[in-house]
Amino acid sequence: MIKMLTAFTEEIDDVDLAMTELLEQLDLDRRLLTNALGIIHCYSDFVDSGVVKALSGKLPFDTAGSTTISASSSSGISQTGLTVTVLTSGDVRFVCGVSAPITGSVDAPLTELYNRITAGLGEKPAMLMPFIPFLLNAGGDEFIEKLDALSGGIPAFGTLAISNEPDYSRTYTFYNGESYPASMVLAVLLGNAAPEFLSVSVNEENILKQKAVITGVNRNILQTINNMPAIQYLESIGLVKGGDVQGLPAMPFIIYLEDGSMLIRACISGTGDGGLILCGAVPVNSTVALATMGFEDVVNSTERKVTEALAAAKGRGLLMYSCGGRNWSLGMQPLAEHEKAKECLKDVPYHFVYSGGEIFPSRLSGGSVVNHLQNDSLIICIL
Repeated sequence: MIKMLTAFTEEIDDVDLAMTELLEQLDLDRRLLTNALGIIHCYSDFVDSGVVKALSGKLPFDTAGSTTISASSSSGISQTGLTVTVLTSGDVRFVCGVSAPITGSVDAPLTELYNRITAGLGEKPAMLMPFIPFLLNAGGDEFIEKLDALSGGIPAFGTLAISNEPDYSRTYTFYNGESYPASMVLAVLLGNAAPEFLSVSVNEENILKQKAVITGVNRNILQTINNMPAIQYLESIGLVKGGDVQGLPAMPFIIYLEDGSMLIRACISGTGDGGLILCGAVPVNSTVALATMGFEDVVNSTERKVTEALAAAKGRGLLMYSCGGRNWSLGMQPLAEHEKAKECLKDVPYHFVYSGGEIFPSRLSGGSVVNHLQNDSLIICIL
């Protein structure tokens, strides 16, 4: 069994005050069990001010996490806050580590990391929690595919780091107080974890009718659609004007694969030469359509799925990651999804964090698990 403790602060500049607020909320002297893992998510300024490093130094266990564009927990909600979630247990163990920087292929750094932290464990992990760096030259799905190959399909639930900078220059993963712009942090749960997973994404009726064929890609760069530069194609159907792609992050890209399955990808920005940077790879010859996602779509789907998760939780805590694209769809009410989750959960321990990409395990009809990088989704893990 896992007990979840949460704490929250908006105090960026006064490190001592932030420590007092967070440690008083956690009350570790009374509530900490034998094993524990801390998960930290925060606005990037908490890295610069030293709060992330100081907090990890105060906690007597490993910490992992990443930057985000806004976060909430049972203790508070803010676009510029920090939330720390402590998973603690007497019969679940936690092992954590960080990879070497990813400068090219993910293969060698992830293989070394996975082998290092799983060596000598004596049992198969119940669950993986990856915290993936936001890299413009490598889609998050490359990390997931490699983790699947290394683990043999152990369920993985986690997030891609994200931040508010237009160039994502202060986007980090965290491990034991250190901040990493290009390294993956991986936590492994062993023992009686028994996680349950739920997810919600784009409504079928929100998918636009126009479809086209993806004809040119480079990893997570969508270069051409119907043999036209991607932005030119979107201009031809009236979704982009004058090359301005500012509205695209709020429009999910629906990718229909040749095997009949479907991916959802969020657009980060344009490349400057007619292409689009997506939050994950897409294959050539797949079909693409765009979808709308408005305020009501996001808030209503959150209410339905969080209510479903609450019924299944039966006193357990919830970890929730929602795509930044859902946040951008909220317009002038950027905290509305947080507030809806809080309204539904009341006193249940949880954290709700925005993500650059959601790592979620899908269970196939035969019982096997396939981990996917999702975009424009809300994902929930009950622990």
